[in-house]
Amino acid sequence: MRKLFALIAFTVLLAGCGDSKDDPPSAAATPAPTEAEAQADEHVDPDLEGYSPGVIDYYREVHTEETGDDHIDAEIEYHQPPKPAEADLGETITLTGTNIGVRLKVTPTDIEQADGYTVVHLKLVNDGIAVYEAPLQNAELAFPGATATPVASSEERATCSRQFDPELIRIDVGRTRTGCLLFEGGGDRTEPERLQLALEMVPTTAGGIWNLG
Repeated sequence: MRKLFALIAFTVLLAGCGDSKDDPPSAAATPAPTEAEAQADEHVDPDLEGYSPGVIDYYREVHTEETGDDHIDAEIEYHQPPKPAEADLGETITLTGTNIGVRLKVTPTDIEQADGYTVVHLKLVNDGIAVYEAPLQNAELAFPGATATPVASSEERATCSRQFDPELIRIDVGRTRTGCLLFEGGGDRTEPERLQLALEMVPTTAGGIWNLG
C-alpha cells in the first residue's frame, strides 16, 4: 500500500512539472501590438484601395448598391470619394460634398505665377441635383520640400479669382463656372507638385488629388 501511495505521489509530481513547462506565457508577458501593426490590421474597403489615408479615414466604406429607398440611395450616390482618386493637370475629378445632391466635376486647367502667388485656374461643372452654394476654401497646394499651403486669405484677389467669391460660390445645376484660387509661394523656379481640393465641409485631406509635376 505504501508503495502504491509513493507511486501515485511520484506520478502527480511528474505531471505537475510537465504542466509548468507547457503553460503558455501570461497575458502580461505578451507585448501589445504597435500602432503601426494595429493600423495594418484595420479593414480597408476594397473600393478605397489606392486612395490617400485622408480619404480612407473620412469615407471608411463605400456603398454603391441601391436599396430601393430613395432617400438612402441619394445619400449613397452623393457620399462618394473622389473619382478618380488622382489625376493630372487638365484632367477632371468628380467630387461630392456634405449636402445630398452636391456634386461637381473639377478640372484645374492652368497654373501661373503672379505677384508672389501661385494661381490655379479651375473649371467647375455642377453635375449634381442641388445648387452648390459654399466657399471654395478646402484646398492646399504642395511645393517640393515644403508643407502644403492653404488658399490665400479672402483679401488677396486677382482678376480671375473674382469669379470665385471667397465667402460664397453659387453654381446652379448643370451650369459651369471658371475662375482661380490663389496660394502664397512659388515663383519662376518653384513649381507646385500637387493640388488637393474638397467641397463644402469635407476635409481637404479627403479631397481629390491632382499631380501637377
